[in-house]
Amino acid sequence: MAEANYRVALVGTPNCGKTTLFNALCGARQRTGNYAGVTVEKKSGRLLADPNIEVLDLPGLYSLNAQSTDEDITRRVLLGLEPSEKRPDLLILVIDATNLHRTLYLALQILELGTPALAVLTMQDLAQRRGFTIDTAALSQSLGIPVVRVVKATPEDIVLLNTAIKNSIATRKNRNKLQRSATPEERHHKVAAICRQAVRPLAKSPGPTPTLDRWLLHRLWGSIFFIILMGGMFLGIYSGARPVMDAIESAMKALAKLAGEALASYPMTASLVSDGIIAGTGSVLVFLPQIALLFFFIALLEETGYLPRAAFLMDKILSWSGLSGRAFIPLLSSFACAVPGILSARVMPSDRTRMATILIAPLMSCSARLPVYVLFIGAFIEPRFGALWAGVALFGMHLVGLVVAMPLALLFNRSLRGREAPFILELPEYHWPHWPNVRRRIQDAVSDFLRRVAGIILALSLAIWALAYFPHSAKTVENEKTAFAKERNIPITEVENESHKTEWENWLKSAYLRESFLGQLGRTIEPLFRPLGFDWKISVAILAAFPAREVFVSTLGIIYSVSDAEKDPQALAKKLLAEKKPDGSPYYSPLLAITIMVFFALCLQCMSTLATLRRELMSVRWSITIFVLYTTLAYGVAFLVAQIGSWL
Repeated sequence: MAEANYRVALVGTPNCGKTTLFNALCGARQRTGNYAGVTVEKKSGRLLADPNIEVLDLPGLYSLNAQSTDEDITRRVLLGLEPSEKRPDLLILVIDATNLHRTLYLALQILELGTPALAVLTMQDLAQRRGFTIDTAALSQSLGIPVVRVVKATPEDIVLLNTAIKNSIATRKNRNKLQRSATPEERHHKVAAICRQAVRPLAKSPGPTPTLDRWLLHRLWGSIFFIILMGGMFLGIYSGARPVMDAIESAMKALAKLAGEALASYPMTASLVSDGIIAGTGSVLVFLPQIALLFFFIALLEETGYLPRAAFLMDKILSWSGLSGRAFIPLLSSFACAVPGILSARVMPSDRTRMATILIAPLMSCSARLPVYVLFIGAFIEPRFGALWAGVALFGMHLVGLVVAMPLALLFNRSLRGREAPFILELPEYHWPHWPNVRRRIQDAVSDFLRRVAGIILALSLAIWALAYFPHSAKTVENEKTAFAKERNIPITEVENESHKTEWENWLKSAYLRESFLGQLGRTIEPLFRPLGFDWKISVAILAAFPAREVFVSTLGIIYSVSDAEKDPQALAKKLLAEKKPDGSPYYSPLLAITIMVFFALCLQCMSTLATLRRELMSVRWSITIFVLYTTLAYGVAFLVAQIGSWL
């Protein structure tokens, strides 16, 4: 698309209605990305009424005295100091009628820059509920710029705003020099005078916000509501997306089977397409339902006005670790999946707390770890200790990461560089969601994930496939036929008969995996994992699970010749229970099961998470550092569990 002739920028405080205006002005003509060198999100689009006009949605700020990276980016763009951004030709100052004093103070600061501007008055309907209205004509006269009132971004309001934008661009004056800056006291006096002229009292009608806040911010009842709401959100992300995820997995498996059958004459190509490309694509697509649901809930909480109240309730609980109350959304989301949890850390108010939140998010016990927990708890905990202790074990595994994460968050917050922004909490009026904003938020999150991470995940999936496939020696087939026939006590000529076909295919898969580069690597590192009680089979499963943790179970299934270990964990559990040491004693025990689960609870065994972390922090170094740190941490804690458990 050709470069736009003019650029206008939306400027305002957080929660003033900029996003609604931006979506109404630009529709689908939007682009999202990051500003150069930082992870602050940049949104731009073309005006629907005139594609020659580009609209830039600047990050919200409270003052030009920047306290966070977001505010500093906006300040630099407004001053023309951002190298990657052209200075706007026109500023659209979004003024919140319900917080007139604060937004007018910012508007006066911006007007002092000398850039042509017009103002948009939002939230007028909410102001009326509070018992006052704003005279737009008086406000326009006081500010010396046009003022357009927009209520809920109706088509009529947007037409008026489009006309005002075009007129302001056509009649703008070229004022490059900064105007004389007023002192803070002078600005406050000016704001007070404007409010006296423009605010008109009405019959008081406070609306539902004060009543709702008496309950929702109550120390007891507010906390109970918060727990129920977050539990419902967690359940929705955790299990609500499961049917769609299962459908995606089933579709990918069916597609892989068809590809394998169609390319049966070319075994390597068939495996590349089915086990590499299709499986890798499936490992990308399977995250989309959870990401979409997560950002649906976040958008809903933001749009209704509850999100800052939830942050208020959680702030005291998290503040000792250096995190603010906003961290609860990313951390809670990470219990479903760390990928959307890391993405949602953009709600954090400063670089330091955002980075600390991202770094501890992988420690939350995500749903991909659940198959590992279910397998070992079902095989070794529940049969011996009962359902109650099985439930305690499952809860404990989810608690392990959280217990470790909070002290680490404190350590990260004390050691990380970056500006620490004050936790400014604004409690907007409650109101119904603006559904186009919700839809746009979900769409942006999904497309952003696919654009940023999908290619990396697919590439690494193909690398893991190659390690697990090669060398694919023809001698293996003949050697394993003999071994299989001897094990089953059948003639070698009957190995490939229909009655033994499934068993033989599973046996051969296990042999190929054992002799692959991945299998060789697993046997090479077995001495490293031996202090934890892990043999080469567990080591291979750990390596194979790097693209996705749940692959651990299916890899063990291949090694133990179980046809579908994920759908039938009991069959694999029986194989594990039957595994013996050289002295004839059981190899697996409740202690070994707990050691494996603790290792998985802390290890960053997820390629998708690492890829997302690298993109969000824009640092390969941090991705490698955190991978090594959490792998070492997982090893150390699992070693302590194994040694203390053996001593006990």
